[in-house]
Amino acid sequence: MAVKKVFVLAGEASGDVLGAEFLTALRAADPHVSITYTGGPAMSAVLQGQAPRVSMEKMAFMGFAEVLRHLPQIWRNDQTIKRALLQERPDLVVLIDYPGYGLRLAKWLNAQGFRREGTRVVQLVSPQFWAWKLGRLATLKACFDAVYPLLPFESPLLAKAGVVAPYFGHPAAFRVPLGGWDPQGPIALLPGSRTQEWAQHVPIFAATAQALGREVRWYRPAHIPPGAYQKILARLGVTASLETIHCGVPSMQGVSGALVASGTATLEVALRGIPLVVAYKTSRLSYEIGKRVIRVPYISLVNLILDRPAVSECVQDRCVPDILTQAMAQAWTRPDWVQTVAELRQAIDLGDPMPKVVQHARSL
Repeated sequence: MAVKKVFVLAGEASGDVLGAEFLTALRAADPHVSITYTGGPAMSAVLQGQAPRVSMEKMAFMGFAEVLRHLPQIWRNDQTIKRALLQERPDLVVLIDYPGYGLRLAKWLNAQGFRREGTRVVQLVSPQFWAWKLGRLATLKACFDAVYPLLPFESPLLAKAGVVAPYFGHPAAFRVPLGGWDPQGPIALLPGSRTQEWAQHVPIFAATAQALGREVRWYRPAHIPPGAYQKILARLGVTASLETIHCGVPSMQGVSGALVASGTATLEVALRGIPLVVAYKTSRLSYEIGKRVIRVPYISLVNLILDRPAVSECVQDRCVPDILTQAMAQAWTRPDWVQTVAELRQAIDLGDPMPKVVQHARSL
């Protein structure tokens, strides 16, 4: 397949980073390929400031209650993206994570005849079909030309279901070097990348750090400027100087531990070798629905990859300062932590996966 036009979609911060890595590898393979995208600042930087069809900030909603509240915005995003696809008719569509929307878009692309006309549709980051919504396997088989999983156990499960799903490793293992732990340093607080996550986590994380008697470093998402993040913290009752607001988990340095909302950051912090506790709280409605449909025992990528409780997870009613304080104290004294970090890296490090993903997608 001659790939001259590519559309890439990422709906949240972790996907934006993956999108930037994919675009960098794509540009290296073909500097002249035409690219349009939906994403955030990382992808924009690779494309030298090119504007997205829809900015990531307008798409990063998570949880049943949160999605319901933002339905008008979600509908507008959908219409804008579909108009762009109909006008541009790309040769390759790359959907990154964000499966709630991406799978619906793939079905629409299939129904509109894009793939019959030669467009190839691929998914980077497999939907967590093994956790819930097993029926997604049928959509992956019917509507995608390939899926590129980031977790090693996903590839054989997808292949068994008839999905083209080669495993090239996890880019975090290539992106994030070991180092950065200082047992006497401040504690890093990573309360998530979405508005609803901040409202739930910021006050709890701040109170936990105070109970631990540690100085604090807040880690903001790349798409939020330091001053804006400082104002977000202030609205949530936390006073923080700009010097305590940092960015860039892969280069996190000089911290003693971290409280991390579930997501890619849990994996990145662990790969740095920094002791962590995973903490997550959502609306009562989202939690009650979620616990009835999710079939796996863990929420963090670290525990899912290693298939054991390698890091503590404090979810919902356990996401409170008293319990988080105890869990962090235990994380600092785990005798097997160095071995755990080494095992984690070994499980997912196959070198830089993005050139291999690009090569495979362009050859479909």
